[in-house]
Amino acid sequence: MRFFILRFINLFRGARNVIPSESIPTDISNHRIDGLVDAFFAIVLTLLIIEIKISHVDSNDELNKQLIELIPKFFAYFLSFIILGLLWFGHQMVSSYVVRSDRTHIWLNLLFLMFISLIPFSTSLLGENLNHRSSTIFYGVNLFITGVIQYVHWEYITRQNRLIDANLDRRIVRAIQKTFLFVPLSYAIAIEVSFFSISLSLALYSLSTFVGALRMNAIFHQSHQQVINQDT
Repeated sequence: MRFFILRFINLFRGARNVIPSESIPTDISNHRIDGLVDAFFAIVLTLLIIEIKISHVDSNDELNKQLIELIPKFFAYFLSFIILGLLWFGHQMVSSYVVRSDRTHIWLNLLFLMFISLIPFSTSLLGENLNHRSSTIFYGVNLFITGVIQYVHWEYITRQNRLIDANLDRRIVRAIQKTFLFVPLSYAIAIEVSFFSISLSLALYSLSTFVGALRMNAIFHQSHQQVINQDT
């Protein structure tokens, strides 16, 4: 009885943020988070194409006309598909460094997925109103918030090696931190650019994500090479 009372008090004080190993092993918890994230991204990527529909036509000319009218939607689809793929790639790189989990880590992942699941709506809004500044801004704000959450997530798990291996090179930690800071700042710049050029703003959205993913890939290979060198 005393054990349960003390455990409740510690839980209330927040001293038990880390998931207890006696109830749920940490590695299983991390695998469940990764599985949930993968499932979310798979569903969201599928929802992007569902928004593109074509009605029955009686002639080839009518079909060609509808296909031409769908060009903005196809553009928004390909843009969002690439960005979502790169965001998923970045998340996978981060999860490879996580060795523990706690409640805040789980909630940050859920918050991240909340805005990921909003991207199909942002994409549909953009495809329907490609020449309207408001749709471009809404799309950018969606990406900006998603990027900020990624940055906050990395800050949380790496602060005092909270959820990462204590032996992880701090230079790698700082490099990823700078990358996750660069991406949302670039989205913010793209939102500002949309007041002058919508097409340039859209290009910056995709370019910022692509550069961030390339940087993450380079950092991951660098850390992997360090592990190999240590083993040899």
